[in-house]
Amino acid sequence: MVAKRPTSKAPSARRVAAEKLVSIPEDVVLSPQSEVPRQLLAREDRSRQRTPVRELSWAEFDKQVQGLAKAVRARFRTEAVVGLAHGGVFVGGVLASALGCEHYPVRISPRSRDKGGRTQPRLAGAMPKELKGLKVLVVDDISASGESLELAVQLAKKVGAREVKTAALVTREGGFAPDFGAVQTDELVVFPWDYGPVVEEARFDVDKAGA
Repeated sequence: MVAKRPTSKAPSARRVAAEKLVSIPEDVVLSPQSEVPRQLLAREDRSRQRTPVRELSWAEFDKQVQGLAKAVRARFRTEAVVGLAHGGVFVGGVLASALGCEHYPVRISPRSRDKGGRTQPRLAGAMPKELKGLKVLVVDDISASGESLELAVQLAKKVGAREVKTAALVTREGGFAPDFGAVQTDELVVFPWDYGPVVEEARFDVDKAGA
């Protein structure tokens, strides 16, 4: 009599590896953030002092990006991720790792939300030619007017991207609606990287990447 081989319902190692997010630096202590960075408050519009503040820890960041990655994976077979600097580079890097594809940091400048105006955004550097023929996900940290995302989509298509979708970690009520979003809020969101200098990896060096 031949014994039946036991079947395992455990997920494959490849799937587990693809879903594991690694955005939290090993030397970061996951503790509650106690105050909004002084430099962020300094450049905040004083007329909006009553705007509620939402502080996002590294743990919460990973949780939200993991949910975003699952939503993207279910509807779009991403072959490359374009992260818009500054914050979109962090979100894009983690999404690319979770989705198992290459990440390309890109800077769109100036950005309307940086100066509080309606400045027309433009590309600083060049959109990677490696996007040609690929299904591309353009990622930002916050989607407000959507001008930067829309420009990046146009430029990705211009270099030959086969299909382009958009994603943002935070979306605004009544603002531009990306194809994928994690958190909808009108609060002032303070991200983990807003609290101090960040030692960037070579692939996150936007100035070098766009040179």
